[in-house]
Amino acid sequence: MLQAYVDGEGSVQFIMENVMACSYEDEPRFIKLVNEAIHKGDVEKFAKWKNETSGKAIKARKAAAEKEAMEVEELGKQIGLKKSAAAMSEGELGQLIQQRAQSRMNGLLDRLEAEASGARKMGKRKEPTEEEFLAARSKVDGRKKGKNQT
Repeated sequence: MLQAYVDGEGSVQFIMENVMACSYEDEPRFIKLVNEAIHKGDVEKFAKWKNETSGKAIKARKAAAEKEAMEVEELGKQIGLKKSAAAMSEGELGQLIQQRAQSRMNGLLDRLEAEASGARKMGKRKEPTEEEFLAARSKVDGRKKGKNQT
């Protein structure tokens, strides 16, 4: 975590994005740990750190994280999830991913099948009426007779 602080030059956002499995709820603990490390002299204090750890900045990040969580929750409801992704077990998430992959594969196979069957942009071929068939037949017969006479 301290390495993320140094790499991000005091950016709390950088720390949150680069420390695995953390959420905005971990932010106060991270700020406390970094402040302790600064006081001990383990890490350098960056100018950005003071602005990033102000009460106003912390509230703004928390509000943004909560808004994003609400959007994710809404999106989950729209696609038919019974519970949030955070509340799902690893097995349930894996099953959801497999279902989505299967759905994509079925769509691909349907498109390829339609393409192979010739049902492309041409549309279905219309069956000629009896009169159209006879007219076409006599036209073809007329051409054949013309060729045979020469």
